[in-house]
Amino acid sequence: MSIVVMDDDEANAASLVQRLNELGYAAMRGRGTPLPVNDPIELFVCGFHGRDALAAMVQPFAARLDRLPAVLACAGTPAAEDLAAAMALGFTDILPWPGADDDTLVAVLERNIRRSRARRANDPNLFRELGELERDQRAGRYIQMGMLPPNPMALDHYRLRHRIHPSLLLSGDFVDYFRITDEHFVFYIADVSGHGASSAFVTVILKNFSRRLRREYRPSMLREPGEVLVALNREILDNRIDKHVAMFLGVVNMRTNALRYANAGHFPHAIRVRDGHARLLELSGKPVGLFQDVSYESAGVELAEGDNLVLLSDGVLEVIPEAGLADKEHRIEEAAVECGADIDRLWSALGVDAAAAGPDDMTCLMVACGA
Repeated sequence: MSIVVMDDDEANAASLVQRLNELGYAAMRGRGTPLPVNDPIELFVCGFHGRDALAAMVQPFAARLDRLPAVLACAGTPAAEDLAAAMALGFTDILPWPGADDDTLVAVLERNIRRSRARRANDPNLFRELGELERDQRAGRYIQMGMLPPNPMALDHYRLRHRIHPSLLLSGDFVDYFRITDEHFVFYIADVSGHGASSAFVTVILKNFSRRLRREYRPSMLREPGEVLVALNREILDNRIDKHVAMFLGVVNMRTNALRYANAGHFPHAIRVRDGHARLLELSGKPVGLFQDVSYESAGVELAEGDNLVLLSDGVLEVIPEAGLADKEHRIEEAAVECGADIDRLWSALGVDAAAAGPDDMTCLMVACGA
């Protein structure tokens, strides 16, 4: 059994093959020609240098990618559009290379090799059905990635960025941000109950709601964003989907730098970081989609040059090593202050492993003023 490494960068490919062989794997180069069908291959590892280069590189192996796990070797998380294109080709995991330590490399490789061996042991009909299901999931992920806003995105003197790390291919976490008037923009982070395909379906409702809000908002919603949550609550209940959503929603006046916000059961609390100090934007509220007659309080805070807002979904709490909730919250506040607007550094400081699936979806949304 072997691992096939493909990379247009000869030096990078040779280095990765050598590293894998040193770790005890039988790694070899795939050099752009079709491999014999009976080759005992367990895993494809492909370097990433852009979506067009990736498509051309794997074209000779396309038929095999439908039947064997394939992982993308890259130093960081690709842009949403590039990641969606890779998933459409059949890639379902990321190997953090170069720069990863041995334990991280082994964890990613072993996870995918186990999948490969399980597939070989399965009944052929079950294997085919599982393959079809996985292709459907990848297609759904492709659609879901396309619903996310640009990352990063600049709105006047504000800069917004996000990370979504699903526990499965599809995510029940969602973020959105968009200009709603010449002076205002809206942002929110949402966590649908559960995870997987059923929760991901609700994110489609959220995106459609965002589009309609841009066209049909009432001016009072800019001052009282709790009204937006009331409208969303009614829409989710009308759809009868037996799901609820925890959400933090904010409206920023870019001329005055005033933030108005409302909270529908979202936790952990949003954090405003200013001059090395963290302030929790604590506000109570019930998740949307649970109760017919519900209202949401709105609150406000002034932003200033250099301020940074940090919002996280509760899945992040699952991977923070501290035992108690108060200690976990303290860890988040410290990391938010230390890492500033560097979202990748924050992810690392909180212990989120981009190469490993967590027990729940994990999401971060950052809003930086004066970036």
